[in-house]
Parts: sequence; C-alpha cells; structure tokens
Amino acid sequence: MRYEQIKEGVEYGDLETLVDSTVSVAEFKPKTGTEEDVIVIGFYVKDEAPALDLSKFIERGVTSIIDTEVSPNPNDVDMYVVFVEVENKDLMKTTMSLINDIHGLVKVKEWSLKFYKREAINVKAEEIKEWLKNHR
Repeated sequence: MRYEQIKEGVEYGDLETLVDSTVSVAEFKPKTGTEEDVIVIGFYVKDEAPALDLSKFIERGVTSIIDTEVSPNPNDVDMYVVFVEVENKDLMKTTMSLINDIHGLVKVKEWSLKFYKREAINVKAEEIKEWLKNHR
C-alpha cells in the first residue's frame, strides 16, 4: 500500500504505524565524513513518502545533525531507511534525543537500538525521556 506525501508537514501521530521500533546505530558508512568523525543512525519506515516526511522532520528538529537521506529503494524486508548522519560525540545523547524528538509522530513505546556487531538494547520511550532529563 502506497501512502501519499504529507504536504503540510507532519503532526502528532501521523507516522504512528509506519516507523519500525528498530534503530540502527553505526551499522552504515557515512557519506559526509569518516567513520571516526560521523556516525549514521538509521530509522526504518514502511513506505517512501513517510520516510521522506520523517527525514524532513528530523532535519528541521532541535537535535543537531549533519545530514539525512532516504534510501532510494526498500531493503530486503520492504522498509525504507532514513539515514541520519551525526557527529561522533555524545552519541548516546544524540541517539536518545532523536528518538525523543520523533516520539510523538510514531508513538513507539519500546525501541530496539541495534549497534554494529553488538546485541540490540531495548529501551522504553519513558526511560529515554527520563535519561535525557538527567543528561542535559
């Protein structure tokens, strides 16, 4: 099923069922710098138009990023990837902040952070909010 591009911007709950709870951290190579300086965080989205909406939302958000890009084609499980390039400093804070920024759009209650060559870590949205309060 294809979704129409949201023209006026995204609002609370617009991407509720379209964004997967898995977040990739440092599994992809950056385009704007070296792996020592730039880390890629990936969000998985069910269709291209919502992926583009999420990408624009992240670009305009409060969390500092370098760049975003949407994969040109779906992956092997038919998900588009929103690649978010960030500086390789305070990576956990940046990752948690990005997830917190999009929380109202997607309403995911528990996220699975998948790190390169490591086990995934499951974290609840309310734990992220609490962690950010203590690490500002």
